[in-house]
Amino acid sequence: MKLVDCHVHPNYSKDVVPDATIDLYCQRALELGIKELCFTVHYDTNPLREDLDDFVRVKGEVKSFDSDWVESYWQEIEEAKGKYGSSGLMVRAGLEVDYSPHIEEKLREFLSQNHFDFVLGAVHCLDHISIASSNEASNYFKKNNLAKLSQAYFETLFKAITSGLFPVLAHLDIYKKYGYDWYGPEILGIHSDYIHEVFKLMRQNGVGFEINTSGLRRPFADFYPSKEILLLARGSGVKPASLGSDCHRVEDLGFGIPEASQWVEANGLI
Repeated sequence: MKLVDCHVHPNYSKDVVPDATIDLYCQRALELGIKELCFTVHYDTNPLREDLDDFVRVKGEVKSFDSDWVESYWQEIEEAKGKYGSSGLMVRAGLEVDYSPHIEEKLREFLSQNHFDFVLGAVHCLDHISIASSNEASNYFKKNNLAKLSQAYFETLFKAITSGLFPVLAHLDIYKKYGYDWYGPEILGIHSDYIHEVFKLMRQNGVGFEINTSGLRRPFADFYPSKEILLLARGSGVKPASLGSDCHRVEDLGFGIPEASQWVEANGLI
């Protein structure tokens, strides 16, 4: 299988180190033998989290998502295509969009007005608190037991799947990223009452999911979604649509991608 990484955060995203430029990622991809890169700038526009999320970096300058940042982003992507295409590297422009039901129409308007090669949908926040942030997750966990967490997360995920906004959804069990340390191993099984409905809705709405390798760095040392969930997906007739490292630093590009590619092939998920 050719190596691809379709979840790469360049320094446009607020939580990415400043030197993680599109150009340096492309150089590193050639060193690693990666043939396709898809950059996925965070697009987090919940007005109730405006002070935390609603900005993007453009050439070191902090700007609002209402600025002309998309034009700059595409310019850099086109420059990378021209510079590295002859070396066999495909470069694509994408987004990772944070989904909440109350901003669905705002997201629909933005995505209809701006073209991207690839759009990942993601559920990062519950009750406007990011459960994917080390600084915030405990604020949600301390107020909610596993039953409440799982119900809130999966009900939001159902809405993301049926919204018509996203061809692919990221890290389906992201709640375990910091939830594992808070709740313990029991969190690894909270999908059981919901996952078949997830796959049913995905089939009905033509939505895929990614395999995200960043979870291999966590104490549970597994993909997002877990290998257990991936095997359930195979049995439900749903296949992964993309593979990504979710890197926020150039040195993490391609992390776990060879391992995931081999596992997917060996277990009949392609």
